[in-house]
Amino acid sequence: MTRMLKRLLLGLLGILMTAFALLFLAVILLHPEEGPPVRIDFTRYVENFEPGSTPTTTNFKATSAPGRLLIECEGQISGLSILINAQPALPAETQINCAAKAEVSLALTEINTIEVTGTEALQSPITIRVKQQADIQLHVLSRVHFNTNVSNFAASREFYRKLGFATLSGFPDTNTEAMARAIGIKTPTEYDGSKGDWAGGYLLHGELIGLGFSSGAIDLIEFTIPRDEAPPYAQLNHLGMARAVLLSDDLDVDHRYLSKQGIRFLSAPVTRSDGTRFVIFKDLDGTFYELADSKKPQSAAEDSGSTTHLSGFGPLNVNVSDFERSRAWYQMFGYGVTRSLEMNESAEVAAAMGFVAPIQRKGAILTHRVDGSTIELTEWIEPFDAEPPHPTPVNHLGIHRTALTSTNIVADVATLKSQGVEFVSPITPCCSGPDASGSIVAFYDPDGTIVELVEQPLMSWLMPVMLKLRTLSEG
Repeated sequence: MTRMLKRLLLGLLGILMTAFALLFLAVILLHPEEGPPVRIDFTRYVENFEPGSTPTTTNFKATSAPGRLLIECEGQISGLSILINAQPALPAETQINCAAKAEVSLALTEINTIEVTGTEALQSPITIRVKQQADIQLHVLSRVHFNTNVSNFAASREFYRKLGFATLSGFPDTNTEAMARAIGIKTPTEYDGSKGDWAGGYLLHGELIGLGFSSGAIDLIEFTIPRDEAPPYAQLNHLGMARAVLLSDDLDVDHRYLSKQGIRFLSAPVTRSDGTRFVIFKDLDGTFYELADSKKPQSAAEDSGSTTHLSGFGPLNVNVSDFERSRAWYQMFGYGVTRSLEMNESAEVAAAMGFVAPIQRKGAILTHRVDGSTIELTEWIEPFDAEPPHPTPVNHLGIHRTALTSTNIVADVATLKSQGVEFVSPITPCCSGPDASGSIVAFYDPDGTIVELVEQPLMSWLMPVMLKLRTLSEG
């Protein structure tokens, strides 16, 4: 018996060693190579001026390197004066032929001052833009999740279960004051430690939920301390993260099934001008979600009558005030344009999105070079809402932030700071106390939308392999 037991243990040990060797080999062979730095054409400053605008003086961040001044306009302009760092970039006597799209070379520093006068005599609107190129290399592999805050976790968890979401993992309900500050919470809070762990931090309950381990996740959270019960964005054109897209293998079946489950949609499924079929609904708190046709063969979807046919995440929508500026900013993190959005949509499509008149916008779908996650970056022209995104702390109901995983968070933070990115806090141990092996840091995009970088040593190596295996299996 003892001999048989030894053989069994040796056999199990051999299996474990073989599995470890195969995993190690997969990590070596499938881990993506670090790409070269990417040259990005940043917008360091942009301002729109209407006829009759008053003179302005504004500071903006850049790097100590050459830049360019661009003026977007119609017809011809004279009398406009632009000083940058007290030096004339565009003297008032200069006549501008807008059709020529002329550029003026500039010498920029880390902090710059631009003075614009003569706008009161304009005959038509103009846009003044300062651009600057830089070579950027970040170590971002994938999107970990986007967050949705809710007012009642138990009820919301049941709602998302109807959609087909399963629990991927939990996380601590409380944490350190440093972790609270990392997400914009002023400390100490009123939390007294009675629920465990550290007093003075936050108190919440949440789960990472998903449609499959490799398809992405939602960070579903109910905050108790501090609590904010202000409603999510009321319209889909609000600056910030206004909606997320879920892909359906049978949109009509899912629409009927979820309607029977009590989920209210803004309309029946409709088709955009690019051929995309979609329908929009709200969760229990009013957060917008979109079901979109995955365009997989219909035979792949079986109508069981007891679940949905959701197969993954489509784009996370980020509304911005200037598409060109934000497109370059998100390019830093590995997101490149793969498809432009149609500018005009019909009254039917507008109604399906909650608007009473046809909409006009510009933007694109951006796809990450490693994990294939997507962002829909949208600048709304009509209707336009200039109200800024939710501020910190990140406890506002709705989609408040997204998190990206990095293999070198220290280097990435240094690079982002060199490009003028504003941070919520320093890099903080995450997410199980002061001795946690991971790290997290939050910062703002050009409009104030909150983005996080997360580094978890083990997942930083395993995630690319899982993504590669997923890509191979789908191909």
